[in-house]
Amino acid sequence: MYRKEIALADYPLPDTSMIEHRLISSIVTSPNHLSEVTRIVRTEMFSTKENRKIWETIMQMFNAHETIDIVTIFPKVDRKYFTENILGDKGGYSIMDSEQLAYALTEAYVKREAYISAIKVIQGVSEGAEASDIMTIYKDFPKKVNDVLQDDSCQCSQDIANELADDYEKGIETNLATSWIALNNMLYGGLVGGSLTILAARPSVGKTTLALQMAQTFSQNGKDTLICSLEMTKKELIKRLLVSTGYVNSYNLAQRKFEWQDYNNAVLRATNAHLFINDKARSIDELCTRITLQVQSGKCKAAFIDYLGLIPQNNKRISLAQHLGECTAKLKGVAKECNIPIVLLCQLNRDSAKEGRSPQVFDLRDSGAIEQDADLILMLERPKDIDGNTREDRIDLWVRKNRNGKCTFDEPIHLKGDENYYNFYELTSDYDD
Repeated sequence: MYRKEIALADYPLPDTSMIEHRLISSIVTSPNHLSEVTRIVRTEMFSTKENRKIWETIMQMFNAHETIDIVTIFPKVDRKYFTENILGDKGGYSIMDSEQLAYALTEAYVKREAYISAIKVIQGVSEGAEASDIMTIYKDFPKKVNDVLQDDSCQCSQDIANELADDYEKGIETNLATSWIALNNMLYGGLVGGSLTILAARPSVGKTTLALQMAQTFSQNGKDTLICSLEMTKKELIKRLLVSTGYVNSYNLAQRKFEWQDYNNAVLRATNAHLFINDKARSIDELCTRITLQVQSGKCKAAFIDYLGLIPQNNKRISLAQHLGECTAKLKGVAKECNIPIVLLCQLNRDSAKEGRSPQVFDLRDSGAIEQDADLILMLERPKDIDGNTREDRIDLWVRKNRNGKCTFDEPIHLKGDENYYNFYELTSDYDD
């Protein structure tokens, strides 16, 4: 029986360049998944020196918290190669493919190294190498691959404790204090990095007002803060901040009847170089990307999103509850990867108002996944006076879930608004006055 002669040409070296190009292209186009990809991909996995150079450049920019996009990376790499191979890739991919491409590159790398080791074995046999030398080649292959694949995201607990001790000794702040002492006490200092906070209320109760006040407090304390609004334009938000100072009011701004000195005083008091506003991001991926890029540029220590219910549902094959659950899960992931607190505003259903009771976690609208993903859940309601009338100048703040502190069960934190109802301060006594 005739047996076909086997030639090495029948088994070419696995070509991984297309995977490499698509991975780099996906990261440059949408770097919000880069933190996860860096746990999977190593420079040694790339087959060419050009791709290794580009990846090294991306890692240097990532570690330096620089903005990563086509414009910033183009001058730092081989422009001709980058244009023809990375920008010129026509394979097509989605934003969510980055992690899949990273795992595909890992598998391709292992196969490529296995191929190279096999060739060395064949060469050794054909050249009369000692059996012990051939066995060494076999042993070197898994060791080399395992060294590259080693997950450095796992760290010894003692090392982590020592790093934490260094933070304490250096006085590094780990919590961002809010405007209200009672809430800070319950949070053991304030909002922590890596946490997702839900700020929930019925419409017109004051969640945007309190979120703006918290963001303003963070920024005035020198912490770069980003507000992403899907409901209001950036100019509308600035108007609210200006009115909160008391120097100008909404009517005078609308009628253009104000003194410019008052306007300038309001600007000096309401705005600062640490407060940033974005009203362009719409989808959940856009929001995640914007927050990540702002963190990488060193200009974001906390982020606010107003609000969950306005994030559009692009995938019509899933339910609204699934969509909202995906949104909160992604935002929790971004908060953890970027090590910043994210405050997400959302609406409560009507049940608590209809039943005449304070809001509970199960009143979160349309999604039980919100409770699972959130580290902190704050709920707001307008209290009533002894005659049963709603008090427009008061807000009761309930801490319904708190992974890093205490909750309110019987008595909320009582807040009272100033004459413009744009700033709320804490009441410690004489609540009914």
